[in-house]
Amino acid sequence: MNRGPNQGEPIDITLQLEAILKVEKREHLLKNFLNEGVDDAVLGYLTDADLKDLGVAKIGDRRRLLAAFAKLNHEGSIIQATPMPKASVAAPHVNSIGMPLVPVPRFKTLGCIWPTRVCDYKLYCVDKGIEFPDQKNPTDSNHPVINVSWHDGIDFCLWLTAKEREAGLMPEDQFYRLLTDLEWSAAIGLPHESQETPAERSKQKPGYPWGPGYPPRKGVGNYHQSLKVDDFDFTSPVGTFPANEYGFFDLSGNVWEWCMDNFNSSRTYHTLRGGAWDFYGSGLMSSARNANDPNGRGTSVGFRIAWAIQEHFSNQPKPVRT
Repeated sequence: MNRGPNQGEPIDITLQLEAILKVEKREHLLKNFLNEGVDDAVLGYLTDADLKDLGVAKIGDRRRLLAAFAKLNHEGSIIQATPMPKASVAAPHVNSIGMPLVPVPRFKTLGCIWPTRVCDYKLYCVDKGIEFPDQKNPTDSNHPVINVSWHDGIDFCLWLTAKEREAGLMPEDQFYRLLTDLEWSAAIGLPHESQETPAERSKQKPGYPWGPGYPPRKGVGNYHQSLKVDDFDFTSPVGTFPANEYGFFDLSGNVWEWCMDNFNSSRTYHTLRGGAWDFYGSGLMSSARNANDPNGRGTSVGFRIAWAIQEHFSNQPKPVRT
């Protein structure tokens, strides 16, 4: 699939795609687009063959979608977007279901200070009438939810976006999603990483969240029992261990966290960050990545959400200088 000039960049903007699919009553195809890494920036480069590969079977449907995508001008001038919620490490923005969010360094994004909790995900399951995933071991409402796939995380974000927009709590040009791989790196304190994919970035920057050396010292996170640095046999309540300088808890240990990005150019797997309660060794490095099928679930896999903003572009012609 020809993705135009942004080929290889992580997906992070899909608001226009979602809106067009909704108007055309093709919302069920959103996951197909997400799996292929299609975001708003590349819609104008898609072809009829691309849409056919993405599951748009009828030629009439493909023509309507191509016409809608062609109207998007990604080369116009940027329009001032609706301001993001005010948030800081000292005063996070707390959303409608009690999830605190703080700024992600270097990005126009807010990240939840901890992984999505059991209590957060239960609200979603009850509202949608779906079964809550088996948590394997008894956990209370403040533990991170586990046994969730990448698709489960995306569905949670879409649900919460719709819920807050309907309540007038989120502008139409803003939305929830998972953190991108580079946002996650910024949140844990890594400098810029120049490699193109998460696979290429993995373990390239030295060091761990607690410092340069291994193993971790006692009390910095929830890791494999063999390390004997915490008192938990399974997941721990979020916020049990100290936050980092940017206000984020549990970026190291507890649960692996799904990110938006594909892991490598094969586009088969999605990226996970952070290590978990059953992990040790170099996989706990701040720059370490893991990968799994987007349908994969596990007892050490959760996700963290972000509040993101849609960039606006004007469809008006640029003024001619005289």
